[in-house]
Amino acid sequence: MKQTIEKSKLVELLRIFSKREINAFRQFLLSPYFNQRTDLIQLFDCLQKYMECQEWPDKKTIWASLGTDQAYDARQLLLLMSYLTKLAEQFVAVENTLSDSFEIKMKVAEHCGKHASERQQALWLKEAGRTLEKQDSRNAEYYFRQYQIEAAAYRLAFSRSPEKEDHFANLTPSLDRAFMAMKLRQNMWLLNHDKLYKWGYQPSALDKIVEQLPLETFGSATALHLYAFGIAMLKEPENDAIFKQFKNTLVTNSKLFPMEEARDLYLLAINFGVRQVNDGRRVYFHDIMDLYKEGLEQGFLLRNGQLSRFTYHNIVATALQIGDMDWAESFLEIWTNKLERPFRERMYHFNRAKIAYARRHYDEALLLLQQSNYHDTLLNLGARTLLLKIYYELDEWDALQSHLDAFQNYLRRKADLSYHRTNYRNLIRFTRKLLQINLSDKKQCQKLSDQINQENILTEKDWLLSQLGG
Repeated sequence: MKQTIEKSKLVELLRIFSKREINAFRQFLLSPYFNQRTDLIQLFDCLQKYMECQEWPDKKTIWASLGTDQAYDARQLLLLMSYLTKLAEQFVAVENTLSDSFEIKMKVAEHCGKHASERQQALWLKEAGRTLEKQDSRNAEYYFRQYQIEAAAYRLAFSRSPEKEDHFANLTPSLDRAFMAMKLRQNMWLLNHDKLYKWGYQPSALDKIVEQLPLETFGSATALHLYAFGIAMLKEPENDAIFKQFKNTLVTNSKLFPMEEARDLYLLAINFGVRQVNDGRRVYFHDIMDLYKEGLEQGFLLRNGQLSRFTYHNIVATALQIGDMDWAESFLEIWTNKLERPFRERMYHFNRAKIAYARRHYDEALLLLQQSNYHDTLLNLGARTLLLKIYYELDEWDALQSHLDAFQNYLRRKADLSYHRTNYRNLIRFTRKLLQINLSDKKQCQKLSDQINQENILTEKDWLLSQLGG
């Protein structure tokens, strides 16, 4: 059995480097300031070659590629890999520091302070402050960085004139804002995760004190207001006014947050809306659609320039729920090329089929469903569900019976569906009951309607009820 290094810490780290970062890391290794060992460059070149072809040799082959005359030494190879890993870590640190102009200026100020150059330290602290204010972000990190500047300025002022009493003037308020921002944001995310996964999150006494502070305490700090609205929204999901405050504050001030945080905040609001819809409050579909549209326009729903196929699918589903079929069609034409290439064709045809079905253009929907192979299990289930509904609404009873049998066999063959198997088996079961009852018999219809309503795991509940006139 070959002994490979594919799962090593070094290779796992190199794998997440972009093409630009791979090239930059090699230049990093060529710099005598960081590395003076040619064997580490050779090791990196060897690993890069095998990462590109995705075929991993054993360690002896890696060793031979280093051009050494020494016999294979497993311990020495591990040592070389360890050295290269440390250099990769240093490269990541350098890359991230160089991209953060505020951090650079704070490091220079700190360096000046260590060498007793107070005038230069004060100069670079002012530079750091100007750099911070030029940035758009006004999130929790912004307030923490404000505190870093004030704390450094306090230490500098105290070393110059320890007898003065005004050193605390800016220090305490900046620490309060930074602390409250960090605490509120953390509490918001912990509470959200608890709502999703039922972890049993219990806020500390300090958490409760911070959460109960009046909004005036936060002054004009928009981020703190938003985090506070987020906590209140999650605690009082039935209070529509609080959700509106969170949504409106987010949409109006989304550019005050870095891209990653803005994306997370939009998804928080969207997922909250989805939970409301699942609880029967369908008016939230309009809010979800607003958030999707704004998130697309601002680029917050993209990751590395790409749109998740799940988000793509959910956007179309939401547009159809509010009857905005024209917008859904435009969305497909504009945004499909933002999907990962392997998913574009199948996702496009499936969602076009959904729109055609919504317009009751059944022949077009059937044709579109035939134009792609649905290797993705969930997409396959969605396509089978759409076929089921089309056959039923066209009164194609023979085709429907055959389709139900094939659908059931498919679920039986798939061993890893768990929740989804239960959901689609319920859909098949109730569809068969629809075929068996007399739809003119109000008692039979009411009995079946009650059974459908009592079923918790059934995503097509509304469609089934609509066939009963519900």
